[in-house]
Amino acid sequence: MTVYLSLISASVRTQLAYRRSFVLEVLGRFVITGLELAAVYVLFSHIDSLAGWSRHEVIYLFGIGSLSLGLSELLTDGLKDMPELVRTGTFDRLLVRPFSPLLQLMTRRCRLMHLGRIAQGLLALTLALSVTPHRLGALEVGTLMVSVVAGALVYGAVFVAGAATTVFTVQSAEAFHAFTYGGLQMSQYPLTAYKTWLQVLFVAVIPVGFVSYFPALVVLHKPDALGLPGWLPALTPVVALSFAYLALRYWRFCVAHYQSTGS
Repeated sequence: MTVYLSLISASVRTQLAYRRSFVLEVLGRFVITGLELAAVYVLFSHIDSLAGWSRHEVIYLFGIGSLSLGLSELLTDGLKDMPELVRTGTFDRLLVRPFSPLLQLMTRRCRLMHLGRIAQGLLALTLALSVTPHRLGALEVGTLMVSVVAGALVYGAVFVAGAATTVFTVQSAEAFHAFTYGGLQMSQYPLTAYKTWLQVLFVAVIPVGFVSYFPALVVLHKPDALGLPGWLPALTPVVALSFAYLALRYWRFCVAHYQSTGS
């Protein structure tokens, strides 16, 4: 972790050396993600509720999703270099160094522009919780924090799996965006608004919906319209850690079959 933090710190210092560029990038990401939040307000200017969820409750889901994905992007940004490293054979260098190839890859860059999405998520959460009629106690605050961390872990696991798959097909990482950025769009609205097959996909297969929807029921004091057991929110950290473990096992499997690009 010391080496990991040192490499991240070096990347951050490099970007802060160009402060105007740093500010513009963060503001740009904040504005772009702000358009997504504006779309929620536009939607609720025409309807009173969505699948039984009010505007501030949907904005809460938006905030959790944006904050989780923003944290994951910030900490795993270097994984996006994997296709190019595999294509050119440069990934070999990471394998011969006495440090985890995965951590080396994750720390290749840490673009602070992702703070724009994080800030947008915090803004959405603040707006939603400021009008909620229920008092936030220790249970609600703890559940909210677990939801954010678990969400970041799940998104990060999908990024790892996408990077690992490029060992076999270089351009495959793009396909995994359907489960990260697509999963973000899905988790920003209640699960009950989607068809059954989508609910199963984003709860049982790629648990993005699990780590956002079920904890939200606890924080917002809402009954589960799906009729599932009330103890499911307690499984959020277990589900996130299990999914991350599977992603790591898949990463090791793919790296073990890496054959470089030698002639």
